[in-house]
Formats: sequence, C-alpha cells, structure tokens
Amino acid sequence: MSQEKVRMPAGALIASILIVLFLLAATAGIVSLAVGARNAQREANAGETQATEQPTAAPSASEAPLLTAQPHEGTDNPSQELDISGSGSVPTGSSQVEIIADCMDAVVSIDIKMSSGYSDVYAGSGSGVLITEDGYIVTCNHVIEGASAILVYLNDGTEYDAALIGADSVTDIAVIKIEGTGFAHAKLGNSSEVRVGSRVYAIGNALGELSNTVTDGIISGLDREIEIENQSMTVLQTSAAINSGNSGGALFLDNGDLIGIVNAKSSGTTSSGATIEGLAFAVPIDTAKPIIADLMDYGFVTGRPYLGVATADSTYSSGWFSYVTFPVVKSVVEGSPAEIAGIRVNDIITKIDGKDIDGSTALRAMINTYAIGDTITVTVMRGNETYDITVTLLERTSK
Repeated sequence: MSQEKVRMPAGALIASILIVLFLLAATAGIVSLAVGARNAQREANAGETQATEQPTAAPSASEAPLLTAQPHEGTDNPSQELDISGSGSVPTGSSQVEIIADCMDAVVSIDIKMSSGYSDVYAGSGSGVLITEDGYIVTCNHVIEGASAILVYLNDGTEYDAALIGADSVTDIAVIKIEGTGFAHAKLGNSSEVRVGSRVYAIGNALGELSNTVTDGIISGLDREIEIENQSMTVLQTSAAINSGNSGGALFLDNGDLIGIVNAKSSGTTSSGATIEGLAFAVPIDTAKPIIADLMDYGFVTGRPYLGVATADSTYSSGWFSYVTFPVVKSVVEGSPAEIAGIRVNDIITKIDGKDIDGSTALRAMINTYAIGDTITVTVMRGNETYDITVTLLERTSK
C-alpha cells in the first residue's frame, strides 16, 4: 500500500515558527523579570543586613592600605570622651524595645580586607561598638589583626573606612576610628556589679551577614578562665546566642549599659563526646576600660614590657613529613630593646630563655609573662648560624 506524504502549507509553517519564537521571547522575558526581581531583593537585603560578600556603598577602601591614626597629641586625651554609665542618653523608664533600639545604633558591622598578591580581598567579618560621638570604636584584636583595610557599616547601612588606632593581643581589644561627629554611642557600664542571672542582650553581625542581630540571655558565669590563641583570659560567660561574626560586638545589660565585648564561643564536642552548646564569652568592660583608654590616648598599652619587633610566621621542614613554625623578624623598632640588643630583620626567633617559640602569638604571650626590666635570652637563627642574644625588656613609650 502506498503512503501519502502530508505537506504543511508554507503559510502555516511560517505562522508556526513565529508562534514558537513569540513563546520563547515571552518565556525569556518572564525569566529576566524573575531574575531581576530576585537580584533586586538580594540588593535590598544586602543593604539591610550589610552582607559581607560585596558591599557596594561608597566610599570604599579597596585600593588603599590600612589607615592608621596617630594618638592624640593635645592636652586633653580622647579617652575623656568615654560615656560612663549614668550619663548616657537612654531615658529613665524607657521600654525594653526602645533600649534595644538605642543599643543597636551603637553597634557596627565590620568587614576586613587582606593583601593577596597585588590586590586586597575580603577576608573576614566581625562587629564593633561605637564608644564616642566622634567615631571611636572598640572591637576585638582578632577581628582586625592583619587587615590591609577595615570597612565599617552603621546600623542604617552607611559605610565608612576605618583607621586603626591601636590593638592589644593580651586582652583581645582593639580601637579603630571613623571620621565624623554625632554618632550614637554606648554607655560603658560596670561589669563588676553584674551578677549571675543578670539579663543581657548580645548585639552583633551574626554570621558576617545578619548585621545588628539581637539575642538575649543571662550572665551564666563570672571570672571564667579560658584560653584564646595561647593567651589566658578572664571573661564573662553568657547564655545569649553567639555566632561567627559576633566577635567585637556588644554585651549589654538590660538597662542599656555596655558590660562586655563579645570575643568567643564554644561549640562542638568535648574529648568525651559530650555536645557543647550555649557557651559564649565576653571581655568584661572593667577589664577593657583601661586598655581602651590607653589605645585611644597612646596607641598602645602602657606599663607592659616589650621587645620591639614585628614578626610573621614561617614554616620550615624539620625532617620527613615534619614541620616547625617560627616567627621571622620583619621590622625592628628604632630604639627598642631588640635594636639595642642587636636583633636584626630576617632573624628567625626559635627560643626565649630556652623555651621553644612556635609562632608570633606564642612570642607575644611569652614576652607578657615577664616584667619591665627583666633580662631574657633570645635565640635566633641568622643564615646558617644560631645566636643567643641577651635582651633587657623595657616599657614602651611611643607608638
């Protein structure tokens, strides 16, 4: 049996093609609209939460090195501007909602950049607390350590470049500054008056994306001894939920007083397999106050011994699949104990008084166990030679 081939008229074929093209165009338009709406929503959310992946507000510090500010040289010290509890702006009888709103305005989100090759890249996020009306901010040293640029975002989303005023690894406290006046700022309370069970609010840039997130809880422990980067610290413990990105943020008493700077949390499991949850810690504000004041006024903490070197960690092979890390001297402060004793740039510091030093953090921690005037032996590798150098530790007198 023969089979006839059915042919579509040319006009019908052209019409079918036009219909298909129309449907494809309409679909593409719908997808484009959906993508545009989704991107617009993402941009709106980024403005609200200060997402750290790519802040777009100007001005930006992406091309500039980390700004550093000189300590105040006038007769009045900047620390005299600190708002001590009792003189703040929170009115008596304010509701908890109003108090929290005032506290949120004093908390900032922080992004940092670090040098990578020939450019700066986003390297981390944290939080900070405005403590004066002219832009001084307290945060954690570990939030800004090693940064080539620091970006600060207010509660309303305004972006600023920040300058580093000073930092202290011993207490994990740092002070940075943004330019301007009239900033909302926190009242510094008295952490020594806090009791277990006192109600508190933690405010910070949770996860580095959710700016000014508020969580509540109680003070669950006083004078807790913990170790952060080989440095023993005495801190407050709270049950308020803390996440990455909260470091440097605020722990407020329920009356609006700043009583701590959030610096650590514990999670995971213990060596016995028990789950760790709900453990968060903050530097007590009474511990932080004198550190903040010194950093604001001098750029460093007074009354401490110092060696006078800047170091960077370097790892070396010590055998098959065995490696060691030592601090390498990158610069020596003029007139410092290190320069006086003869320590040089590129010296590799391996021991202090015969004790192994496995990095820059360990070196700082070791120096802080001594007193001003103590004499120590610093063992360094210089080329193929090893030298024992006697150093007398002095008090730092300039930035």
